[in-house]
Amino acid sequence: MKALKYIFWTFYNIWFYLLVLVFTILILFPSFFFVALNPKLFKSFSKIAVLWSDLVLFGMGMFPKIERKTQLTAESAYIFVANHVSMIDIMLMVSSIRTHPLVFIGKKELEKIPFFGYIYKKTMILVDRSSNESKRNVFLQTEKKLKEGISIVIFPEGTVPSLDVVLGPFKHGAFSIAIDHKTPVVPMTFLDNKKRFPWSYGGLLAGSKGSPGRLRVKIHDPIITKNMTRKDVNRLSNKVREIILSDLETS
Repeated sequence: MKALKYIFWTFYNIWFYLLVLVFTILILFPSFFFVALNPKLFKSFSKIAVLWSDLVLFGMGMFPKIERKTQLTAESAYIFVANHVSMIDIMLMVSSIRTHPLVFIGKKELEKIPFFGYIYKKTMILVDRSSNESKRNVFLQTEKKLKEGISIVIFPEGTVPSLDVVLGPFKHGAFSIAIDHKTPVVPMTFLDNKKRFPWSYGGLLAGSKGSPGRLRVKIHDPIITKNMTRKDVNRLSNKVREIILSDLETS
């Protein structure tokens, strides 16, 4: 019985990479070239990204179940933050926040992922945490995107923690950006991603598992940062972490 599980997990993981590869080539690549020629088409590209995300999740037999506290204002930009546990986090984030064009801030190392990394590098904001110049550039790019009505996504843990960690410590970048740009922060919790498709980048021999099923997402009320200063970064970070941790511990 255990052998059958490992066979299923192996083919299930291979199927995921095939889906991402095929849909990236067929859907993201063609639309990406139009964005490269005219950056003003980014909002249209984001709609294509929603289709790409939906198809990957559907192909994996995963079905989002969204719980919203309130409806977000379509015309407003936000800073979305969530726990980071799986390679499907990006797809689920895009699929959940359908009405807002999104730009992810991620580690520069992500550009090394074949096919997807190239598009990620050209359409998202990558940061080299060892470079102060890179951090300043992130500030300028986020300011530009927010003024264009494009929301920002950051996974504040900075990396995917080990499977035995419920929620890793938060880095303060997301909250500094939110306060500096007076942009509301929206906490989000992915309740099932770790169980459905635990992080496996690095190869099937790393112990990859996974299974089809529902993906519960909690989208909380925006936290207003208009009257906050840099002195409030720790308090804001702790508040958001407590919200997400509470969801995970009571799910």
